Amino acid sequence: MVWRPFPVTLFDCDSTLSTVEGIDELADGEEQQRQIAQLTDAAMEGSMPLEDVYGERLSVLQPTRAQMRAIRNRYKSTVVPQAREVIAALNDHGNESWVISGGLYEPVAEFATWLGVPSERVQAVPTEFDPLNGEWWSPTEAVERYASYSSSGLTTTTGKADIIQKHVDNNGRKMFVGDGMSDLATADSVDLFVAFAGVVSRSGVVDNASVVVTCPSIAPVLALATGPGTVKEMVGGRHDEVARRCLAEIDDGGITFNDEQLAETFTSSFDSSFRSPAEHRRHLHDDHPTP
Repeated sequence: MVWRPFPVTLFDCDSTLSTVEGIDELADGEEQQRQIAQLTDAAMEGSMPLEDVYGERLSVLQPTRAQMRAIRNRYKSTVVPQAREVIAALNDHGNESWVISGGLYEPVAEFATWLGVPSERVQAVPTEFDPLNGEWWSPTEAVERYASYSSSGLTTTTGKADIIQKHVDNNGRKMFVGDGMSDLATADSVDLFVAFAGVVSRSGVVDNASVVVTCPSIAPVLALATGPGTVKEMVGGRHDEVARRCLAEIDDGGITFNDEQLAETFTSSFDSSFRSPAEHRRHLHDDHPTP
């Protein structure tokens, strides 16, 4: 059986930009980590709108602009190597790349431009105040100000799923690449949800995704989106470097499957070995403990 390509690939961008999600690593001590975990649970249960979750997170962690900038720069240089090359290869092969984010529009659009995604394929929270450039809020102002400046469909728990259904052509097969619990909420709106555990391993996301990218590079997404045969054809051409990296990452176990049928379909198109679902879960949880 031949692996069917996905003509539309959606990427989450919250952690990438560290506007909100990426500051979780700044949690200092067990108490702050517990508070952040509770906020994530509240968002996924639907008991708290995402704008309140984000505002509370800002209030708890109070990152400085320098800290936020450092996280964003580190992410660009270490977590998404060859991201632009992957998207360029996708574009050249007729794949439509989108950025769907619960982050603030201006920095999301800026990063999407760097990736090579046109602005008309960016969906994020419109805002008139950007905490990356503005003065920092006091803890008492954080919740109120974020909520007042980010009123949109994306600031609800199911916002990303709604945006996908509204703005992305539903006639084409779609895959979503994300690392957060709010990304997982889009699973029913797309044909394939891919967990990017190369950023951080969240057990709920890892265990419920059909495919997990375990390496700190999105290169394997190229094979998932276009099909292994297409990637092999890229070797020696314009996208030789990223194609070779894609194949090498997969050969080294850079992606794993929770869905046995998907794994069989993929491996029938690309001769490689993958861990069983149970083995891959143990591997991820041992090597990348959930924060």
